[in-house]
Amino acid sequence: MRRLAAGEWVGEVLERCTGCMSCDAACPNGAHPYGLLLERFGERYLATGIPRVFCNAMPQRDGPNIWRGLERWLSKREKENLELWARPPDGDEVLFLGCNQRLTPYVADTALFKDLEVFSDPGQCCGEYYLRLGMFEEARRKATGLSSRFRELGIRKVIAFCPACHNTMVNLAPRALGVDFDIEVTGLVDWISDRVSSGGIRPLRRLEGSVTVQDPCHASFLGVEAVGKVRDMLKLLGLEVVEMEPSGVAAECCGLGASLGRYSLIDVTRTGLHRTRRSRRTGADLTCAWCNGCYMVMNMFRLVYPQAPPVYHLLELLQLSTFERPRRKLPARSAQLLAAAVESAAPTGWAGFSLTEQRIGQASA
Repeated sequence: MRRLAAGEWVGEVLERCTGCMSCDAACPNGAHPYGLLLERFGERYLATGIPRVFCNAMPQRDGPNIWRGLERWLSKREKENLELWARPPDGDEVLFLGCNQRLTPYVADTALFKDLEVFSDPGQCCGEYYLRLGMFEEARRKATGLSSRFRELGIRKVIAFCPACHNTMVNLAPRALGVDFDIEVTGLVDWISDRVSSGGIRPLRRLEGSVTVQDPCHASFLGVEAVGKVRDMLKLLGLEVVEMEPSGVAAECCGLGASLGRYSLIDVTRTGLHRTRRSRRTGADLTCAWCNGCYMVMNMFRLVYPQAPPVYHLLELLQLSTFERPRRKLPARSAQLLAAAVESAAPTGWAGFSLTEQRIGQASA
């Protein structure tokens, strides 16, 4: 920590970091060591740029990206919903879908949200992905733009579908970027828990079997209360919870954040397969993810490791308990996402991402 604080590149920490943020949860003094890692990643970005393959995972990037590549495979209903959700809301309370939900919009297509206005602006992003890559100015620009958009629309309360959006709005943006979202922000898990407690959602059918939980990296910031609510909900649905090791606020990355340490897809694959095998070792009948990133990635790894338990979003399990059939598009969507990612990554090579011109430029590797 001293060496990191002094500005050194500490390879044994930074090159093995999977971005799981558990160091912040583990620190007994609340020193937030993850911030030191982000500072060094920021310096690396300014010095070398980032690989083209990770630029293609930026939703607002000009040129090829996963979102554009996936469009041709979205169903008519998904496209209609995305168009509907992009319209300015009528009320001042919205369920905000982040970038990842635009890759699997069918997950949010549920009667559970019949009393909510769903909003997803394709031109806006909370900035979390850019922050984790060390692109501070771009992350600040994205967070500021989203905050301004909420104010422009008169939105006073946001229910964040994505834990990454939730954590960014309430923790990362104010602390690391100096951007305050002057609105009430709550997470999807909190909203579901409140609705079930108040009787707004009534689980009618008890599910059978056991479930293990893939907790997102952002659980380290969102805390044990959010983690506990997920378990309480699963038990209420009749499922036996079998914990993966580690889990909760100290959970390992699903694989998505493992790219940070060395900008290596090999690290992503190694970490993702490791976590997928962990889910199988629990002996659980299925895996529950409450982060759409984890949901997508772990389903993608099941393409090559089908022995792992099927991965369900928490919403899908809640739908089953209310006799609503989830609109699951797996494993086809996993294969489509993989194909879109491979297609958008070509041609391979290194490139710097221009903060001012929003385009791929040349940078030294």
